[in-house]
Amino acid sequence: MTEKGSNAHSAGSGDLSLDRRYAWAQAALKEGDAQACVEILDQTLAQAYGFTAAWHLYGQAQEALGHNEEAATAWRQCLVLDPNDHFGARLDLARIGAMSAEEATSENFSGVLFDGYAERFDSHLVETLRYTAPALLRQALAGLCRERERPFRFDMVYDLGCGTGLMGEAIRAEAGFLAGCDLSPRMIERARAKRGLDDAPLYDKLAVAGLTSFLTSRPDASADLVIAADVFVYLGELGAAFSQSRRVLKPGGLLAFTVQSHPGQGVVVGADRRFAHGEGWLRERLRTAGMRPVLVEAASTREDRGVAVPGLIVVAERG
Repeated sequence: MTEKGSNAHSAGSGDLSLDRRYAWAQAALKEGDAQACVEILDQTLAQAYGFTAAWHLYGQAQEALGHNEEAATAWRQCLVLDPNDHFGARLDLARIGAMSAEEATSENFSGVLFDGYAERFDSHLVETLRYTAPALLRQALAGLCRERERPFRFDMVYDLGCGTGLMGEAIRAEAGFLAGCDLSPRMIERARAKRGLDDAPLYDKLAVAGLTSFLTSRPDASADLVIAADVFVYLGELGAAFSQSRRVLKPGGLLAFTVQSHPGQGVVVGADRRFAHGEGWLRERLRTAGMRPVLVEAASTREDRGVAVPGLIVVAERG
């Protein structure tokens, strides 16, 4: 069997007839006929064993049939063909319990996902999903500053996974210098086009980078606030992000973020392919990183099919 096509994470095989079969298989699964999808893909993969997208779809169809072992085998084959995981196979493996959630983060999948989402990101989040994370984080920080009788002002702010700049818009008036990072170049383009105070650019600095890489590039004790609005839902293990946040924060500096939550222990991947973190797990990881939780509140930052998604607002302080 030979591999068709040279791009491991392309949605196509490089063969038009096989691509048509793949489209038929997609349609069959969408219409609820997982068995037909499997049968079409059996023929397709026999001719194009290196067709990564077909392997991913094959796993979805096998899962729909209740064949989780076969689904896991298909998604592992995705990772063999595309170790950088542009299809999010690690998330699927974690979702069915075939991989630990802490190991399932896939930055490449997140970058591809949001590149395709950039143009409609703001309207979809705010109007359809009732997204409120930036407003809730700003409110939490304002309340904390008020309780401590300190100015609601942060000279240096790092906005992790800034997307199109919704968090930046919410915190700009309280930020001296605002720097943001995101994996998606198209998201960064949208953020760069936005204007802030006095029609100046919304962000003073923007970088196409993963959040841990971005933090690693920042100087020690350089920030007053590190903020991450609904970004950790795309990361399983947060230890490195917490440790790097502590390093870049000045003494007394704050790390503020939102997560999806679940009532159990540890980290899980939900049906929405997002990570949900247990409160106890978060508190332990923060303390291990040298951060002291000063606010942990239950709050939903968005809806899914009209139902509020459970979540937490967390603010931790560097001692």
